[in-house]
Amino acid sequence: MIDWPLQYLLSLDGLPEWVRQILPFAWHTALAIGIMVLAYILAQLVKVAIRLVGQRRLAKRHEDYDGSSWDLADSAIQAMIILAGVPFALSVFGFEITPYFATYGTGILTAITIIVVAAVLSRWIGSSIRQFGDKARRSHRADGTLFAFMASLVTYMIMGLAIVFALTQFGVQTASLIALVGAAGLAIALALQDTLKAVAGGVMLAIFRPYRIGDWVNVAGMEGEVTDISPFRTTIKPVTNNAVSLPNDKVWTDAISNSSRYARRRLDLYVDVSYEDDTDFAIEKTHEAINDLSRVLAKSETWVGVHAFRDSSVQLRCRAWVAMPEYVQMKSDCLRAIKKAYEQHGITIPYPHQVEIHRAEKSGPTGQPSAGGFAANQPGEGLDEG
Repeated sequence: MIDWPLQYLLSLDGLPEWVRQILPFAWHTALAIGIMVLAYILAQLVKVAIRLVGQRRLAKRHEDYDGSSWDLADSAIQAMIILAGVPFALSVFGFEITPYFATYGTGILTAITIIVVAAVLSRWIGSSIRQFGDKARRSHRADGTLFAFMASLVTYMIMGLAIVFALTQFGVQTASLIALVGAAGLAIALALQDTLKAVAGGVMLAIFRPYRIGDWVNVAGMEGEVTDISPFRTTIKPVTNNAVSLPNDKVWTDAISNSSRYARRRLDLYVDVSYEDDTDFAIEKTHEAINDLSRVLAKSETWVGVHAFRDSSVQLRCRAWVAMPEYVQMKSDCLRAIKKAYEQHGITIPYPHQVEIHRAEKSGPTGQPSAGGFAANQPGEGLDEG
């Protein structure tokens, strides 16, 4: 009997009367708290076990655990185990748990089974949709963006329906549950406006598809390759190879620069040559230096011309077509080729310099210097404003 320590304490002589009155309640309260602590520890152990299995499964696909169906499942099962401990805690106060488990015992096991099966099923269906999208993109050049969005959406829908069915196992009426979900949905919608904006932005991105998975984009101040699009966030991998996650509402409302929409991209370079050099000769050698590169596309469309007269140089503008994946490397190669061509043919890339003008001093009637006139510039004392 769990009450034998209480009976022993009450049999002791010399205890004040007020202690004898509150001792049963204190003892039962301590037992109830202990039962709930044990239920919490058990729930934590189950959650850790599910997390270990889920992380091992997702690590093979290079997917994150947080926010996945495994994450939702371990939280739901943890809550159910803690709720299952409540009748045991109440039993120490005289609550009969036998009728409760006779009525809901099977429902508890069924609810846990539903959550586990839903977690596995949603993950399997989501992975299958993503794999099908990857195959379609590789073999038929299909758009994988919509498949990734659908995979995430199906995962959340399956887990949401599983939680609803699990609650019905505890005697919760579907009509009452729908009304409760509706009221809670209104409160959540008011509290989580930004999150709903992200979902709306994700829907718009999935419909209009200004970019796709694998595209190189510049959006919301970030530039990189799109690696994932979910109903809530877009993940971009910049050249530093770290994952940057952006909310879809911010992405949708910002200007989107998609560099992968077309197969080729145009370089736009600026170079400076000295005023003392022959401008036509510099244009000719710049044009040759660019077209000598084998990976420059449409060489007949390469253009070089005078862009502006700078303070210490004539600025040339160069335009050439290159393949989109080689844009960064070709920009470097073109600048290096131009530099080598200028060195070979004696074309000068001028340094900035400054010109200083001094006032010449005149002698006044008293023999003292007075202001007036300007001194001629000395060679080499110059700085242009460019």
